[in-house]
Amino acid sequence: MELKILSLNIFRYYQNWEARKSKIVSFIKEVNPDIVVLQECFDDSRYNEGGDNQGIQLNKELSFENCIYSIAEKLSSEGGSPIDVPVYDGLCVLTKLPILHYEDIGLMQANDDKHTRIIQKVTLSKEGENFTIFHTHFSNRDDLAKTHLREAVNLAKKEESLPIILGDLNIKIQDDIIDVAGNDFDISWFVKKYISYPSKEETLDYVLLPKHDFNFEHISCLGEDLSDHKAIVTDISKKN
Repeated sequence: MELKILSLNIFRYYQNWEARKSKIVSFIKEVNPDIVVLQECFDDSRYNEGGDNQGIQLNKELSFENCIYSIAEKLSSEGGSPIDVPVYDGLCVLTKLPILHYEDIGLMQANDDKHTRIIQKVTLSKEGENFTIFHTHFSNRDDLAKTHLREAVNLAKKEESLPIILGDLNIKIQDDIIDVAGNDFDISWFVKKYISYPSKEETLDYVLLPKHDFNFEHISCLGEDLSDHKAIVTDISKKN
C-alpha cells in the first residue's frame, strides 16, 4: 500500500483568503494526495456563514469524498480585542479514502496555556489495509508543544497499531521530537531537512511514521504564497 499525504496550516482568514484559497485548491489538485490535513481551519462568522468553514469551502472545489471538521476552540478575543460573534479554530481532514472510524481527543491544557488543543483520530482504509492518523496542532510554546507531543505518543501507544502523527506540531527544537518519539517513530525532518515556516527560517510541521509499519518514500516542503506555512507532502508505503 502506498499513500500520499499533504499537511498545511492554512493561516485562518489572514492575507487575502479568497486569493489564497484559489492557490491552495490548485496546489492540492496538482499534488493529488490521498489525504489532506489542514490546521488553523476556521469557521468564522465574520467571514463565512455559520458552518461553512474553510475546509468545506476548499472541498466545494476539490470534491473529496470525505470532509471532517473538528472544532478545537472558540475564540473570545483576537489581537487583544474581544470577539462577540462565533469564531472557531479547528482541524480538517479531506480524503478520497473510506473512513472506518473518527473521534476527537482533547489534549490536556496547562494552566498558563490560553488555547485548547485536540487530536483528530481517523481510521482509514486503502487496498484492504487499515491505518490510523492522529492529526493535530499543538500549542505554540516549546514546553507546551513538547508536553502535547508526549501526550500524543502515549495515547498512540494505547492503540492496537501505532498511528501516523502529523500536523503543525509547533516544535522548533527537533531534539525534543527525538527525545519523545524517536524510539517508535521515524520523523520527516530527520529524513529530509526542510523549512516549513519561512518567515522565521523554522520548521514547525512534521509527519511521524511508526517505524515498524511504514517507510518514507519521498518528502517535499512546497507551496509559495499558500499560507505563512509551506505544505509538507509525503509519499509513504506500508511495510510488508
